[in-house]
Amino acid sequence: MQYVSPDMISLFALKIIAALSILAVGILGGIIPLLAARLRASQRFFSLGNALAGGIFLGVGFTHLLPEAGEMLAEFTDYPLAPLLAAAGIAILLWIDRVYFESMGPAEGEESGEQRRPLYPMIMLAALSIHSVITGIALGLEPEVAASLLVMTGILAHKGSASFALMVSAHAAGLNAPNLRLILAVFVLMTPLGILFGTTVSSLMQGESAELVEGVFNALAAGTFIYIAIMDVIGGEMGRIEDRMARFVSSALVGSDDVDMPVRDRDRPLKFLLVLIGLGSMAVLGIWV
Repeated sequence: MQYVSPDMISLFALKIIAALSILAVGILGGIIPLLAARLRASQRFFSLGNALAGGIFLGVGFTHLLPEAGEMLAEFTDYPLAPLLAAAGIAILLWIDRVYFESMGPAEGEESGEQRRPLYPMIMLAALSIHSVITGIALGLEPEVAASLLVMTGILAHKGSASFALMVSAHAAGLNAPNLRLILAVFVLMTPLGILFGTTVSSLMQGESAELVEGVFNALAAGTFIYIAIMDVIGGEMGRIEDRMARFVSSALVGSDDVDMPVRDRDRPLKFLLVLIGLGSMAVLGIWV
């Protein structure tokens, strides 16, 4: 019979708490757009929270996941495999987000934007679910309590805002209540399922094989965190007004009204500060973890 140490019990309990917390935050973030009387105030709150999440994701990816993956994989090869896998993770998500899913949009001669609108939240759901599963697996594979807390913090900071954005898009697409609930349920369950899978794999595998799997997934997760931070979160929250105007015009041309008319963002300096706070806090925590 395998000996189970108190540290292993604490780690397992933390991952259970993390899964339940992420589930609750995701549900809360998704319900707010459907219940909030003042949607604009909610949007500003989650927009600022998203900027903080972007900094946290950058910090976790660069100062924790990538170095840890490098240490694990260095025992198997002298080649810098961790940065390569992180870059591969970025490339894969870039292709999924900006090539594959974009190709599913309306093309010339196809049905109108009004007919295609219900497809957009489904595409967004698929992209966010892929991100969620990978980051959940990375958390499930974490062998240490302190490191698990860092990854959990990053996921929690982003989950609510991602769920909020998804449900705003789904509601604007005119989906009925059962479909809205189904989309929310699928999305919020993705990260806990990833945690469950990662924890199961970590408990079944021992020794060098477990370390190799953890190193590979940590490197891929680092790329995922960096991609989400730069391309989705920070890029979305701090994009130029010209780019946001182009998205608004493109959305209007295909018959969609789920993109608001862009105005000058007065919160831009505050968002930049929140990005730095998120990044700096993870860098400081990296001294001890």
